[in-house]
Order: sequence, then structure tokens, then C-alpha cells
Amino acid sequence: MQRSWRNTLSTILMIAALGNAQAAQPVPTPFTVTLSAEFRGLSAGKLIFSFSHDAVTGQYTYETRANPSTLARLIVSRDALERSVMTIDDHGVHPVHWKVEDGKSGTKEDGELTFDATTGRVRGRLKNKEVDLPLEAGVQDRISVQIAIMTALVRGVEPGTIPMVDDDHIKYYLYRKKATETLDTKIGKLETVIYEGTREGSNRVSRFWLAPSLGYAPVRAEQERKGKVETVMTLLELTR
Repeated sequence: MQRSWRNTLSTILMIAALGNAQAAQPVPTPFTVTLSAEFRGLSAGKLIFSFSHDAVTGQYTYETRANPSTLARLIVSRDALERSVMTIDDHGVHPVHWKVEDGKSGTKEDGELTFDATTGRVRGRLKNKEVDLPLEAGVQDRISVQIAIMTALVRGVEPGTIPMVDDDHIKYYLYRKKATETLDTKIGKLETVIYEGTREGSNRVSRFWLAPSLGYAPVRAEQERKGKVETVMTLLELTR
């Protein structure tokens, strides 16, 4: 009788575990991508984007680093860094801590934010201003939003409107699919989907070429201002 009870319990636990595994939503595969950057037609060097997973903490880290050209070093430091630590669950991407350093003396362009689910607040400092905002559902920082878009797409969901902490405010960006395009890249031909990010009242447009075969990793990006493309980034290397 006791053995039968144990067998029944084991079966129930196994079925529950299988159900949980099937219910888990996919997450973008960790990657490192290197993009060449141009600003207004001039070479600005390279940008390195790295998305990684810590198996111990269960957290994910998305980080951007610059390797500026000789000319661009007048504006961007080799020590510039932007990093977002986040969790990802069935409900999406949840930033935990965000940090940016421009690599130069002073703190004018530096910032740090903590997304505290316990208090329901986003607190920190950015560009020498104190930040204290409500932790809205789905809110992202400046780079976790890229992982939020990828996560939605690998799950077959459109990103739609995403709230983001921008300076000391929460602003709302709409991300829409505009087209598909086959790109000739340094790693071969890639089928891509093009998404645009816009904000009401802004003259800036962000445009991303994402490769479904690479888990929607970015392989090209453009920043447009007042109808003119200012920044172009193109794929040099990608590892997964």
C-alpha cells in the first residue's frame, strides 16, 4: 500500500514537472555581436553587444562596450560601458539594475538605476539628477528594451508599446514591424525583419534589422533624426 502511494506521488510529481517544462516560455539565446558604427557617414569604430546568462543567480546581463575609431575617441571613451542586469520569466523581461559610465572624468553622463519590485519604485541617479519613479508593469531601461523586443519575438508576440526610463521620466515607445529584407553580411546572407521604434512627439526613429535564424539578434541598426539617418551600425561578427 505504501509503495503504491509512493508510486502515485512520483507519477504526479513527474507529470507536474513535465507540465512546468512545457509551460516555460523561450528566452533569447546568449550571444555576442560586434557592429561597425558610422556617424553621419564617418567611421566611428565598433560597438560590442553581449547577452549572457548566470546559471547560479538565474539572472541575465546585457552589456554594450565601445571600441571607437581615432576620430570618435574625441567623443567616446574606450572605457564607456552600459550594462543591464535582468530576470526573464513567462511574463517577460524585468530589469534589476542598470548602469552607464561614459569612461571620462566626472559624472555628468553617468547613471545608475535600481528596479525594486519590493517597493515598486525605480530609484537612482542619471546625469546628476535624482530619479524616483513608479515601477510600471513592463518598464525597461535603455538597453533591456532590446532584450524585451527579442524575447517577445521569439515567443511569437509583437513588442507593441513598451514603457522605458529615459532620463528622469518614463516614456512610451511603439515598436512595429515595417518590412522584411535579405541582408548580405560578414557572416553570409541573412533573412531579417525590420522593426521601427518611435515615440509620440519625437523626431527620432530607431530602426533594427533582426535575424529570426539567430534568435532575432540585431544584425543592423539605424538611428534617424528629423528624417535623416545619422547613425548606421552593421554586423561584423556574431557568436552564440
